Amino acid sequence: MNRMNRIDRMNRMNKGFSFSMVVALALLAGACSSGGSTSNPAPGEPPKKEEAAKSPQTAPAPGTPAAGNAKKPKLPLFDKPVELSWFVELDARVSATKKNYSEVEAFKLLEKETGVKINFKHPPSGMVNEQFNLMIASGDLTDIMTSSWASYPGGPEKALNDGVILPLNELIDKYAPNFKQFLNDHPDIKKEIVTDSGTIYSFPLVRSENWLRYVFGFQLRQDWLEQLGLKVPETIDDWYTVLKAFKEKNPGGKGVIPFGNQTTKPNFSDLPLAYFMSAWGNTYGFYQVDGKVKFGPADPEYKQFLETMNKWYKEGLIDPDFAATDAKQFDAKVTGHKIAAWGALLNGGMGRLMDLMKDDPSFKIVGAPMPKAKDGKNYNFHKDASRAYTGSGNAVSGKSKKSAEAVAWMDAAGWSEWGHNIMNFGIEGVSYNWENGYPKYTDKVLKDPNLPVVNALNQYAFSSGSGRFFDQDARYFEQVLSYPQQKEASVLWAKASTDRQLPPVTPTPAESTKLASIINEVYTYTDSMFVKFINGTEPLSNFDAYIARLKQMKIDEAIQINQAALERYKKR
Repeated sequence: MNRMNRIDRMNRMNKGFSFSMVVALALLAGACSSGGSTSNPAPGEPPKKEEAAKSPQTAPAPGTPAAGNAKKPKLPLFDKPVELSWFVELDARVSATKKNYSEVEAFKLLEKETGVKINFKHPPSGMVNEQFNLMIASGDLTDIMTSSWASYPGGPEKALNDGVILPLNELIDKYAPNFKQFLNDHPDIKKEIVTDSGTIYSFPLVRSENWLRYVFGFQLRQDWLEQLGLKVPETIDDWYTVLKAFKEKNPGGKGVIPFGNQTTKPNFSDLPLAYFMSAWGNTYGFYQVDGKVKFGPADPEYKQFLETMNKWYKEGLIDPDFAATDAKQFDAKVTGHKIAAWGALLNGGMGRLMDLMKDDPSFKIVGAPMPKAKDGKNYNFHKDASRAYTGSGNAVSGKSKKSAEAVAWMDAAGWSEWGHNIMNFGIEGVSYNWENGYPKYTDKVLKDPNLPVVNALNQYAFSSGSGRFFDQDARYFEQVLSYPQQKEASVLWAKASTDRQLPPVTPTPAESTKLASIINEVYTYTDSMFVKFINGTEPLSNFDAYIARLKQMKIDEAIQINQAALERYKKR
């Protein structure tokens, strides 16, 4: 079936989008979507000139623009003003100063120049999935919808087949010359953002610069290491030595917790403590070794990891609340000089903590490499490290009657040189100036007396937050990493191998449904046993019974599904 026929088929599906189908979709949790539109062209079809909009002019391909010479599309984009609706979470770094993305200076400028007004629909904080379900149930979908579409029940192919979102290939060919050129210039990235059938389903945030992807790793109190005459640990045995010294010598005073972490949801795949599994060459999730898919918590080596963590726990080297520490509690422990080591992000962790402690000159943090495995390699299993595509993207609703306008606007706003600068740097002369060909942030961003750099920048640019749809500029990252320790840590973490990570595979709709039913039950069980094995409430002598239970839960079938998806990915 060719792509135009697929669009026609979706149009027919949209007309018959029954309430029962809507309710069924609403019960499927996990994706972020949205509601509503007006009248103009049929979904997936270009707008007619007599119906207000004209096709956008072909714009040059995006690239690194020269100072003050960014190429612009022909503006305004259309003959008459256009309004588009967009369902997207309001990022906390923006909500610190703004109530709506429309208040960000970048979007004000885009509206003025492009003639396109965006009506943002922000769900209440922490209620993204619930609001998605309600809007699906109402059948009132916004023109643009932000989601991690791989998490949609049945995957992106199911969302396409259900008519919830549109295939974008033909729309991009006609109305997104900048994004099309980027994909042509970066076939490796295009491979990440399409389905196995080659369908493009969203405008994504990508990081084409490799070093931008290494944003998470282990961190320690550098001042305490220096106080005790210790080096940054490189192996799991080094870590034991360092944590033992922190416990016994209490460099921060009585009651120091050698290793603590913030609890993650919906499962422990991003729990900092679980990243120590890399010392055994595996991870808390699916991964591959020479093309063979495995599941870390079902590996024989996993028992060795658990034995080590259980020993650390018994000796008081791990926070007893390692599985139940929220962000506020974690911050309080670090800033209260109670935690000596942890795992966190570069900005949201290291940078934020150093900002909180900027009045204490003795407080210093240093990054540590992932512990070396037996084969001598350091493995990085953080989800962002191995891929340019972050997993989040903006799709066009299958019910939108302004699909061409939505595609044209996202192309101009995110993928033209002009839009690229606005998204990454904000307003020239206000939030940044060109200095010797470099977009240098002004003191309004770098020296705001009340806000961290990232929060200050988000008053002007769309450089961080949910819903981004452009190539993140390295020059942004260079400047928001306020501390040299952050840059040093990023370089250090980038040295680790990502060879064992799975690429962004897309199981078929049937596979996705089956995989979700298996893995939800599996993770509920493994999370529970992770805690019990480490704190000793479940003896490790029961590990074989634990593996047998995983097999009863069909973990081998889940592995096979991912193996099949990996084989298809290789053929893209």
